[in-house]
Amino acid sequence: MPKTAAASPNDADAAMIDQPTIRVLFLTALLNVLSEVDDRIDPLLRDYGFFRSQLDKPYERVPLHRYVALLEHAAAKFQRPDLGLEMGQSFGLADLGPFHALLRASGTLRGALDCLTLFQSRLQSKTSFDSQIGPDRTTYSYRIEDPRIWPRQQDAEFALSGYANLVRQLTSAKWSPAEVHLEHPITGRDAFLTRFFRAPVLGNQVANALIIRNEDLDKPLVSVLSPEDEKLKSVLERHLLDLMGPAAAPGGGLVALTKDIIARRLGRARVDCALAAAELKLSERSLRRRLMEEGTSFRALLQEARQERARLILAAADLPLSVAAEQLGYSDTATFSRAFKDWTGISPGRYSKNTR
Repeated sequence: MPKTAAASPNDADAAMIDQPTIRVLFLTALLNVLSEVDDRIDPLLRDYGFFRSQLDKPYERVPLHRYVALLEHAAAKFQRPDLGLEMGQSFGLADLGPFHALLRASGTLRGALDCLTLFQSRLQSKTSFDSQIGPDRTTYSYRIEDPRIWPRQQDAEFALSGYANLVRQLTSAKWSPAEVHLEHPITGRDAFLTRFFRAPVLGNQVANALIIRNEDLDKPLVSVLSPEDEKLKSVLERHLLDLMGPAAAPGGGLVALTKDIIARRLGRARVDCALAAAELKLSERSLRRRLMEEGTSFRALLQEARQERARLILAAADLPLSVAAEQLGYSDTATFSRAFKDWTGISPGRYSKNTR
């Protein structure tokens, strides 16, 4: 498997102005579950540019690709294939500091998860955590938007296990999701993961997700603080938003902003120039004109994003072509295969085989 940004601790991070970041407080979960190998974890932390002393400033930003690579390396080094799941089980409300009170003051589980959605870009940039409400269930999806950060199994399983653990602490220890989706293959682990989450688990999905019943989301939380909860929630949100600073945003002008929109929506929602323009508060005509002035077009940026992600997916992930096509926003495998062959001169299957 080729090296990616997630695989090298020695990249020139300082040169990456717009790199994805994560708050250092999430290192707590790793140190908690590896406490029995205490004397062996510090050298590994240093290899990836981390130190225990950083936990004194839990909101410090650190490179996301180094953090994700650290989890993968630790899982292999200490023979803990389910490290991410263990981390999620150990990471509770108390580890979230003032967020603990904010979530409990949210009234309902939906309100609490909406708070996490509000702070996602401040806790971990270039990462989506969003919801799609259905008639009976709501899907909460988590995905790192930089496809170069791969493999990322431990991070994905930490995120979903952690969300499930938070839900149980806010509602009931017996709670279970309706279904769980993971973006990586789970061959041979299906039964184990089903027991762990107490729900059906599907691998090779477009994004990692917890599917939660709407009736669970809209029940009052088990501990209501007081009639002042709504005021408390508003105060906590305001203070935390100020404490954590502005949300990470792409730099580099309109082209970078458009690329960011494409990356966030690709494979998960319709991607076209009209929708991008609406998000940028421009008319479609203005967006096309301004991109042309910068020497490109929406179609070229979309094509570029698809090509880059296609190569990385086929090189780094053992995914069926149907899933790769879905992640790239194609209606079917045949359409994706034709497009990929036009770009590279070979089929996706052959490219994947040759690269590996």
